[in-house]
Amino acid sequence: MAALPPVWLIVGAFLIAGTVKGVAGVGLPMTALGILTLQTDPRTAIALAIVPIVVANLWQFLTAGGAVAAIRRYLPFLLTMVVGIPITLALTADVGARFLFATLGLTMIAHVALNLTRWAPRFPDGADLPAQIGFGTLAGVLGGLVSLWLPAILIYLSARQVTKDEFVRATGLMLFSGSLPLMAGFWREGFLTGSLTIVSSGMLIPTLLGMWVGSLLRGHLSETAFRRILMAVLVLIGLNLIRRSLTG
Repeated sequence: MAALPPVWLIVGAFLIAGTVKGVAGVGLPMTALGILTLQTDPRTAIALAIVPIVVANLWQFLTAGGAVAAIRRYLPFLLTMVVGIPITLALTADVGARFLFATLGLTMIAHVALNLTRWAPRFPDGADLPAQIGFGTLAGVLGGLVSLWLPAILIYLSARQVTKDEFVRATGLMLFSGSLPLMAGFWREGFLTGSLTIVSSGMLIPTLLGMWVGSLLRGHLSETAFRRILMAVLVLIGLNLIRRSLTG
C-alpha cells in the first residue's frame, strides 16, 4: 500500500464527492477515487472510500422506499454482481498499479461517454433475465477491479427506461449491495487495514456535509450545467490516470 495522501486532500475529496452525490444522486466513488489517486494508488484510494460508499448508498436506498419490491425485481443482477466482485478481487489481488490506473481511467471515460451519448442497448421484456445476469456480471468485474460498477448499472437501467424514482431506488440498492462484498473482499485480501477503516469512517463527516451542501445546491444549480462540468473533470482525471499507467 502506498502512503496516505495529505489530510487536506482526503477531506477535500470526500467533501467534493459528497456534494456531487447530493446534487446528482450518483458519482461519489468516481469523484473521490479520481481525486485521491492523484496522490496514492487505486487500492488505497478504494479502501479510504469504502465506509462512505456503504453509508451513503444505504441512505439513498432506504430513503427511496420500496426496498423489498426492488430486491425482488433486481435479484438476478444483485446475485451475479455480489458473487462477481469478490471473485474478481481475489483473481486480481496481485495486479499492478499501472493496470489499475488504466482500468480506472478507461472506466471514467466510458462513464462520461455513456452520460453524454445516453447510449443503451434495447432488449424486449422477455430478455430481462439474461440482461440482468450479463450486466450484473459486468458490474461484478468492474467492482472487483476498481470499485466502479455504476457504468454497468447505468447501461442496464437506461435500456429498461426506468422512471426517475425507480432509477434512484435501483441505483441505491445496486451500489449499496456491491459495496458489502467489496468491503469484505478488501478485508480478506489485506487491503483494508484497521487504520484505513478508522480514516475511512472519519470521512463520513465531510461526505455527509457535502451531501447536505449538494442537496441545497440542487435547487439553485442547473443540473445540465453541473453534469457538464463534472463530466469534463472526470475526462481530465481519466486521461491523467491513463497517462500514469503508460509512464509508470
